[in-house]
Amino acid sequence: MDAQPKSELQAQREARFVHDVGAFVRRDFEAIEQNMRSDVVMQLPGSSWLAGTYRGLEDVGRCVLGLRHVLDSSEDHITFLHEGDQMIVRHDIMVHGPNHQVAMTLLIRFRFGADGKSESISVEPSDLGLFDHVLNVALKDSAAS
Repeated sequence: MDAQPKSELQAQREARFVHDVGAFVRRDFEAIEQNMRSDVVMQLPGSSWLAGTYRGLEDVGRCVLGLRHVLDSSEDHITFLHEGDQMIVRHDIMVHGPNHQVAMTLLIRFRFGADGKSESISVEPSDLGLFDHVLNVALKDSAAS
């Protein structure tokens, strides 16, 4: 795999991801959904309240909304790798809760369909245990409020 785009298609995929990060920050989830197939599948490992497999735009949209409550992101600190119909993104983010603000990296794997839209997405935090802890503490705090 190579970190540099080798084709116009790879450059377009990278630009789309950067655009989607901006949409995520602005809470423009419709813009993000436009780049996904209707039957998209998203996986988030772990034991947090967001862990699981999400199927379809509505289900994936709920997960993205949940992530927006606990992640701060920017268009900085992003690297890309490409291999065939996959793009792998390393994205530095902040995970936050009532008692935490932790920097970590997400490894996000996209697989694209023939239509150019995302058909599967896998999100892997660099420190899954800490990620789960921060999310679960944030859930407990919001339930107590």
